[in-house]
Amino acid sequence: MRKIVMATVLMSLVSIASAQVTISGKVSEYIDNSKVGAAKATTQLVTEPTSNIAVSAREKLADGLTARAVVETSLSGNTFGGSETRFGDRQATVGLANKFVSVDLGRNVHKQFLAVSNNDAFGTLYGSIAGDVHNLRNLRLGDAVFVSVAPSKATTLSFEQTLNGPANDATVVAGSTRFMGVKATVARFEQGREKSTVFGANTKLQGITFSAVYSDDQGVVNSKGASVGVSTNAGPWTTKASYGQTNTDVKAWAVGADYNFSKRTALNFAYRTVDRVGSASDASGLGIGITHRF
Repeated sequence: MRKIVMATVLMSLVSIASAQVTISGKVSEYIDNSKVGAAKATTQLVTEPTSNIAVSAREKLADGLTARAVVETSLSGNTFGGSETRFGDRQATVGLANKFVSVDLGRNVHKQFLAVSNNDAFGTLYGSIAGDVHNLRNLRLGDAVFVSVAPSKATTLSFEQTLNGPANDATVVAGSTRFMGVKATVARFEQGREKSTVFGANTKLQGITFSAVYSDDQGVVNSKGASVGVSTNAGPWTTKASYGQTNTDVKAWAVGADYNFSKRTALNFAYRTVDRVGSASDASGLGIGITHRF
């Protein structure tokens, strides 16, 4: 009987491997002490918003094509009364790709957000000030078509379009290239009167990564924002810092450090402060957390 069970398990594993199905994810929790305006500081356990579990599948087809699908779900809520986890709320896409072109349908993060995130020292994770300086435009597009073209190894062009009807449709166009060690990205988001243009760049010199983002947002609120950041690795430690401000009198800065026990597990520290001139919504926060990726 034991041999039959083992054989069944082995056959299941072979089946999964041949189907090229991968399960991955991240769980990240912080003890967070935050203060907003004149209110008393509060301490609570918070889930880092990008905690998730993802199932992805790939199949090689003829003529160099690959079929792919991803369902990625947020892990949220630290108690039974916490916010609900919804299947596929982060990403649910299916598409085809080769080494030059990819087309995916569904829900995913858009390139305007990635232009900020990929050039933020904190990666828009816990402790980041990117959302205080730049308009992230809701991070994701749903009911959308995502097209990416790579005319060369150094250059990628993207077009993303929602299909919700002319009154609600959002469009994102973006391009990125790498030249002499500098990776630069430009992205444009449009949805009715709401528009955002983002320029981002990063490079690594003497073991230090330098990054910068500039954004121009137009719509109900018009603002321009700029942020810079640095990060470096020394042994198991990763340290990072960023500063940003807008033309609407918002100034913010953050510092952080990660102690990496391994490639998957880290102890995280972050402190951020946001000063909104003439506003009662100034904010500051200190957090200590643990992150594990699988």
